[in-house]
Amino acid sequence: MKIVYSLPHPADSLSSEQAGHTVRASAILGVLEKRGHEIIRVEAARGSGAQTAVKTYRSLVKKLLPRFIANQMRDRARVAYSLNYAGRLQQVVEQARPDVILETHIAFSLAGKTVSEKTGIPLGLDDVAPSWEEAQQYGGGAGGLAQRTHHEVTQQASLVVAVSQEIRRLLKEDGVAESKLVTISNGIDHKFFQTGTGGAEVRARYGIPADTVVIVFVGSFQPYHRVDLLLEAFAQVKTDTPARLLLVGEGQRTPEAKAAADRLGINARVTFTGRIPYDQVAQYVAAGDVATMPATNSYGNPMKIYEYMAQSKAIIAPDQPTITEIVAHGESAYLFQPENVGALAAGLKRLIEDGGLRTKIAQRARADADQHTWEKRGEAMEQALEKIRRKS
Repeated sequence: MKIVYSLPHPADSLSSEQAGHTVRASAILGVLEKRGHEIIRVEAARGSGAQTAVKTYRSLVKKLLPRFIANQMRDRARVAYSLNYAGRLQQVVEQARPDVILETHIAFSLAGKTVSEKTGIPLGLDDVAPSWEEAQQYGGGAGGLAQRTHHEVTQQASLVVAVSQEIRRLLKEDGVAESKLVTISNGIDHKFFQTGTGGAEVRARYGIPADTVVIVFVGSFQPYHRVDLLLEAFAQVKTDTPARLLLVGEGQRTPEAKAAADRLGINARVTFTGRIPYDQVAQYVAAGDVATMPATNSYGNPMKIYEYMAQSKAIIAPDQPTITEIVAHGESAYLFQPENVGALAAGLKRLIEDGGLRTKIAQRARADADQHTWEKRGEAMEQALEKIRRKS
């Protein structure tokens, strides 16, 4: 197949691989190319003026105007920008005449939908979120605009890819036809299978003794990650076994997390690494003995769980459907009641003190990881795209 891939996000690019959707897209496109398909990449962020527009909004509009006005301007500007980007995408599609267009779904973008309508090339939308996600995470703007554009693009698309069964259910509630829906979860980069790589170096860098049990968290410190919950739970753990919390990443709630560590009196046992390049994440995960996800949203498919599995880590995560789709309590993970500080603290204590349980969970997680590679996800995407190509 010849595939034109579209990334309509005005700021994120495939080369950065900082956001989850760019990591996913790069991995799946790489697999498709290895399987002999021609991929032509088109990215909005590489267009003239894209970065300037984003910086103007973040540095001026967002800071100077009331939030509801800034959000309205943001939403309408993103629709307008997507239509401008659609012109560039259409030129590429008309010149290349691909079999399909594959686009990472971005809220407010009408680019893939517009080009598919004008050219007749079938559109596959990947990593599609529920219509209300944007307003929930970033605040509502132009009333109903996110839902209307979401409906338009999913109606035009021949294929709508969800990353979890819960998102698939929510998309059906949004009115997406079952016949269009396919579930293709996130996956694992092979570098995460290099168990132990770099772990000793990372421990040495932060002065962590070899006999210390390290609880590692990797993330962007979003509100739904609840790093505060992890810090409170860790502060409650009383054990003779030396333990350290290694918090990898940076984001919106980092200042609050640092303040919480200070307030709880655990600064000496907590290490904040700050932002690190994605290609170094595996080394930091390798430095841990227990890998944790203190919380996550109710519908996603957390990539870090797969990465923890591939690194043979004893995982502790909330007991909810988006997690139990991937791991099982007492087998490939230790699951605790969501949002329960005491339950998380009890789980951490158990895993810190019980080396045998850590080993058992880690070994099963690593064995199961073989079923979650990007190669398998790429094969599933290939089959889904072939299906809409044959129908066109």
